[in-house]
Amino acid sequence: MGSLFKPTIRDVAEKAGVSLATVSYVLSGRSGGSTRISEPTKERVLEAAKELGYVANSAARGMRRGRTDTVAVVIENMESPWDRALAETANRILPAHGYRVVILLGQEAWRNFMLSGGADGVILGFSTETEDETRTILDLAKRGVAQVIVSQFLEPQGFDVLSVDAAGGIAEAAEYLGGRHERIGVIHRGTSAPGPRGTRLELFRAALARNGVQLDGSLVRASGGSWRTAFQSALELLSLPEPPTAFFTTADLEALCVSGAATWKGLEIPDQLEIIGVENSQLGKTSDPALSTVGPDPSEHLAVDLLLARLKGEAGEQGRKVPVPWKMRFRGTTQRQDAESGNGDNGVVSTTAAT
Repeated sequence: MGSLFKPTIRDVAEKAGVSLATVSYVLSGRSGGSTRISEPTKERVLEAAKELGYVANSAARGMRRGRTDTVAVVIENMESPWDRALAETANRILPAHGYRVVILLGQEAWRNFMLSGGADGVILGFSTETEDETRTILDLAKRGVAQVIVSQFLEPQGFDVLSVDAAGGIAEAAEYLGGRHERIGVIHRGTSAPGPRGTRLELFRAALARNGVQLDGSLVRASGGSWRTAFQSALELLSLPEPPTAFFTTADLEALCVSGAATWKGLEIPDQLEIIGVENSQLGKTSDPALSTVGPDPSEHLAVDLLLARLKGEAGEQGRKVPVPWKMRFRGTTQRQDAESGNGDNGVVSTTAAT
C-alpha cells in the first residue's frame, strides 16, 4: 500500500482489484468512447476511493489533460462589498460554461496557485503592480493562460485589461469637499506605509492641492481593509477637539463605517458631517442615507465576459483594453444630492493600485 496519509490511485486499484487504467477512467468521470466499465466495477472503485480517503490531484490531472476546467478569481478582502460582488458574479456565470470557480485572497495565493497550473484562467480583481506580480502576469501569458487584469496602468500583452480610471471622479469629490470644508478626515484601504503609484489616497491628495487645499496628515487613517479598524478610526477622529466636518474614504465599506460612527456620536448626516466613499457598491446605494460615492457604471460582468472570450479562443493575441471610467455620484451623505444618483448601477471592479 502507499502512504497511510495520502492514498494514491495505485492504492485504490489494489483495493478495488482493478487496473490503474480502470480507476483513472472511473474517477475522471469520463463516459462514452470504446471503453466500457460495468456499473458494479464503477461502484467498487468509488467505494474503494471513499474508504481510503483518496482525493484526486486536480492540478496534476489538469496538466495531463491540458486543462483544469477551473477559473480563479483573485480578490483582496471578502469583507469588501466590491470584492464579494465580483466573486459572486463569477460564481454565478462561469459554472454554466463548465468552469469551477476558485476564490483566492491575496498576492501570494494567486501567484503560487496559477504558476503551479491550478486553473485555466484568472480574473485578477485587484493589482498592486509590483515587479513580482507583473512578472507573474507576463509568465502566465506566455504559457497561454487566460487572464483579465483590473489595472490603472498595465497595457495588454497577451491578456485583457479592465482599465479603471478613478482620477476624474476622485478629483470631483476633492473639489466638492475642498470647497466646503477645512478639516477633511480620510480613511484609506492601504497600510500606513507609502502606497504604490496612483493610489486613491494620492489622487485625492493631489486633487485637493490643485484646488489650493492641503490635506492634514493628522486626519488620515489606514483601515487595512478591516471594518472594525475603520469604525474605531472614525470614532477617534470624530472625538477630537476639532473633529473633521467631512470624510473621504477609499472604499465604500469604510465610508459606511464612518456613517455608523457619526450616528453613534449623534451627528446629523449630511448636515453636520458629509461623507464620500469610493466603489459605487450596492451596499452603499441601499444604506440609509444612501452613500455619496465615486465609482463606475455596472462593470463586474465585463471581467467575466472578457475571460470567457479568451478561454474560448475568441480574443485577440495581444489582448484588449476596456476603459472603465468612474464618476462622482451625489446621494444622501452629502448636501448635494443629484437626481441622477445611479439607481440600479453597481460597480464591482477593483484595484489595489487605486486604493
